[in-house]
Order: sequence, then structure tokens, then C-alpha cells
Amino acid sequence: MDKERIQDLNELVGQILSASPEQMIELTETLHPVDLLEAILEYDGDKHPIIAALPDKIIGEIIEEAEDADKFTLLLLITQNRRKAILTHIASDELVDMLDLLTDEEAENILINLNKENLAEVKSLMQHAPDTAGGIMATEFLAIDEEMTVYETLQYLQRSGDRAESIDYLFVVGVDEVLKGVVSLKDIILSSFNITIADIMSEKVISVKPDLDQEEVGQIFQKYGFSAIPVVDDEGHIMGIITADDILNIVQEENTEDFEKMAALIHNEDEYLESSVFQLARKRFSWLLFLMVSATFTGYIIRGYEDALASIVLLAAFIPMLMDTGGNAGSQSATLIIRGIALGEIKIKDWMTVFFKEFRVSVTVGFLLGIVNFLRIILIDGVEEWLLAFTVSLSLMLTIIIAKIVGCSLPIFAKCLKLDPAIMAAPIITTIVDALSLVIYFQLATTLIKVH
Repeated sequence: MDKERIQDLNELVGQILSASPEQMIELTETLHPVDLLEAILEYDGDKHPIIAALPDKIIGEIIEEAEDADKFTLLLLITQNRRKAILTHIASDELVDMLDLLTDEEAENILINLNKENLAEVKSLMQHAPDTAGGIMATEFLAIDEEMTVYETLQYLQRSGDRAESIDYLFVVGVDEVLKGVVSLKDIILSSFNITIADIMSEKVISVKPDLDQEEVGQIFQKYGFSAIPVVDDEGHIMGIITADDILNIVQEENTEDFEKMAALIHNEDEYLESSVFQLARKRFSWLLFLMVSATFTGYIIRGYEDALASIVLLAAFIPMLMDTGGNAGSQSATLIIRGIALGEIKIKDWMTVFFKEFRVSVTVGFLLGIVNFLRIILIDGVEEWLLAFTVSLSLMLTIIIAKIVGCSLPIFAKCLKLDPAIMAAPIITTIVDALSLVIYFQLATTLIKVH
């Protein structure tokens, strides 16, 4: 962080500490909770006076904006007498996310400060897996009756709107409390007071079940562009809502985890600069150990063809090119397929379509690269034995075909086994393709060139 930004944050802390009650109202109305959060976290001095100076509602908003690990840190700065009041201003889904990171003793220290209503909501959410729709939904929502008029709805919003997670869309229920439709706040504002909600609502409401994976929920948001989606039980009763800002955080987390898996890294909750050297090394060691042991198979393959290498030493010169090209070709296919699966564009049932498409692509790319490589070996490298150049080029073409087939198949295979396709990325693909490319290369060399 630059010095100018640090100075601005310190000045903001000074304004908070010296503000009168009237000035504090004006100050908090003009500042976003994220800026206040940053000022508190970056302040090197005692943070307790800052927390004591801010109103309960603002503290609740600040904690909601904090990372899950920082939420608990901020709550510990609050006196026991204030904590119960502040917790009422924090959404239940945000509290559950924080509680998932705490020990049983720490979680209990928070739960005892919740009122009966909030405690029931939090415990209800904790029954769902954290990476499902039920685990990320908020129970603070407004449901309206289809028989209510626009005027009655506006009155209801004025009375209760501040306790809802979002009021961009209002979900409509019938007499049996089953979800009937949805109406936007815009439609309500633009309609006449005496019109009933049933007349302006849309019955084309998209909902999700509580056990749906959060990644699939994100795909639904992306497909329809909603700002909120209701979660319903098997009977159609609305249990909660998921908002777009929840999904943005989840998409960021899922993308981060996918990138880490594709780079053979174990997920790290802490930011890079906040992680110790030992912590970073521990997260990388196990995967690197596995890949190192796996790579020893390529050494065994090369040992098995020592006679061929001794007969034509030049064969060894082309091994790095074959292995690198094969690994790169496989990684290209795997990256595209993993992305397609993540976005919902590719399903398990599309395997044959993907296979034949990648096969045709690999034949085309392999043939062109093979020709270029043959000419390079003859014209640039100056190798006079055309049969050796042909062997290397044919090996390159077959390696690319095998690599792309492996690269497109393994992520789908992982999906079939209910594993994250991202684990079948560059490191694993490269290890497999390296071994296969060597076998192809030496088998062709021993067959075509007749080496002993």
C-alpha cells in the first residue's frame, strides 16, 4: 500500500476518533463500509477506541464486508454488552461463513450472543453443506402475498425493508405459502396503488433446491442475469435467497481454487504476503512430491531404450521438444474443457462430441507441426538422414494426437467420478503425456530405423 493511501486512512481514523455524534452521522453517511473496514484493519494503534466510536449498525455493515477470518477478529474488539446488538445487523449467511472457520469454543462464544430469532436462522443454515445453495443463502428476505395491493406492498417495504438482504426482487407466495412468482421493485413503483401483486408478478420464477452445488448456482446467475434467486424446499416453500454479491465471492473463490489445482497447489486461505515461507512450502510440497515420483516413470522408459540411444545418439536431442510439445498440447485441450465444464457449456454426455472434435483438431495441428518439424530438421539442423527426421516428425504428430485426447478426456472422467475437473490440469496431463510420448518415440525409432 502506498504512503498516500496510508496517510488517507490514518486521517480517516482521526476523524472518527474526534467526531461528535452529529459529525459521526454525516461521516458514516458519506463513507462506504469497505473504506471504514480498511481504515480499521490498517491502523497500527489501538483499534478499540475506533470500534467504540462507531454506531452499532455501521459496525455490523463493516463486519459484513470483512473476510470471514477478519470478522471474528473484529467481533473480539467489541465489548460483550454491545456484541448482541451488533450481531443483529449482520446477515445470518455471513455469520455462518465465519462460524465455519472457528473452533467449537470460539463459535459458541458467538452463538450465545445471538437472540432467539437469529440463533434459529443460523442453526438452520448450518445444517446445510457450506458449498451448497442452502449453505450460502440468506434467510433475511421479504415474501409478499399475491393478494396484496401495490399500496400495501409499499407500506410493508417501509416497515420491514431494512431487515431484508435485498429488495430488488420480491418473491410472491400464495395462501399455502408456496412460491408463486416474482415481482421487481421497479414494477411495483411504476404501478398504480390499487393493482394487486398477482396482476403484475411474473410466474416464470427460477428457483433452486438447497442441496444444489454453489458452482451450479453461479451458472444459473450467469445464465439469467438475476440479482437474487430464491431457495425452495421440495414442497415449493421459500427458505431463503441468494444474492448476486454472494455469488461474486463464490465465483472468485472457485476460480482461485481451480487455478491452484491447475498449478498443483493446495488451497491456501491466507493472502500470499500474509503467508509464512513454511506455510507456502507445505502447500506445494505434497503435489510436487507426487509429480516427482510420477515423473520417474519417464526415466525408467528411457533406461529401457538405452541401446537405441547408444546406437543413434541424436535421438536424445529431440526428447525435450517432443515432451514439451506434447505437454503443451494436452494442457491446451484440458484448459478449454475444464473451462467449458465450469461454465456449464460441456456436460458428461458430450464426451464423444468433445473427443471427435479434439481428435480432428489434433490431427490437423499434428500434421502441420510434423511437416514444419521435418523441414526444420533437414534444412536448419542439417540432419541428412531423412528417415530420422521422418521418425521424429511422425512421433511429434502422434504425441500431439494422444496428448489432446488425454487432455480432453481426463477432466470429463474426473467429472464422472464427482471430482473437480481442475485437478486434471497441466501437471498431471504433462506427466502422463511425457511417458506416452517417449514410448511412441522409441517404438517408432526401433521399428523404422532398426536401431539395436
